Amino acid sequence: MLKNVKVFIMGFTCASLIIGSTIGVIAVSSDINITAVLSSSIKLKLNGKDWTPKDSASGEYFKPISYNGRTYLPLRAVVEDAAKMPVDYDAATKTIWIGGKTEVAKVSESAYYEDYYGTIVTTDTAKLTTPAGAYKWGITNDKDAEMESFTCYVKPNGNYKHFRTSIFLDSSAKDSLTINFRKDTYNGDVIKSVIVKPGETLEDIDIDIGGIDKFCIESSIRINHGTIKRIIYGEPTLYNGTLESETSSSSQTNVVR
Repeated sequence: MLKNVKVFIMGFTCASLIIGSTIGVIAVSSDINITAVLSSSIKLKLNGKDWTPKDSASGEYFKPISYNGRTYLPLRAVVEDAAKMPVDYDAATKTIWIGGKTEVAKVSESAYYEDYYGTIVTTDTAKLTTPAGAYKWGITNDKDAEMESFTCYVKPNGNYKHFRTSIFLDSSAKDSLTINFRKDTYNGDVIKSVIVKPGETLEDIDIDIGGIDKFCIESSIRINHGTIKRIIYGEPTLYNGTLESETSSSSQTNVVR
């Protein structure tokens, strides 16, 4: 994604601690004050065309900074304006997040989960065990599912961009099961639809849920499915940024993860 800034990245070094109008440089052990020049004479080209770096929120023009024989540009101008990647700054930890701030919420309690029909949210690994192992948390059924819906709601409250889970269908099922992820309600627009076979685990299903307050995970159990002993949504997770590998269901083993 950064190929759009390749033209001037070779000639301009971005000062990572410059956010907005703050001027600074990275020191090994502590911040230091410097004297620099805001240049009005340096011209910028992006992919061969004139480019004026601006703050995406205020529209403020960022002038290049000359210091110690080098030219610096604000990180936000380069990454957010030119490369179209989000930049977040956590003042408490003095951390700059490029490409979105990583935030993770486990759907393991009622704050993010709402039962609709035939589901429970649990951390009881005995109810979340598959032939490959057991999930640490998940959504499942606490009684046999037969001729009814297996449906629940997940509530990101508009705060998360992605949802990830794995789906296990017990081999007691006599036919494949279609599971729909629907916006807002059980009959809302389908965001994503997957089909899981008896005895199969679909790992790390990732869904874009940006801006959604609540969505429904819906499936209808028909007579051709027979009686299903267990359906599991393993380790359902809401997140922004990049989900760390240790929360990924692809690492499932024969022990509780």
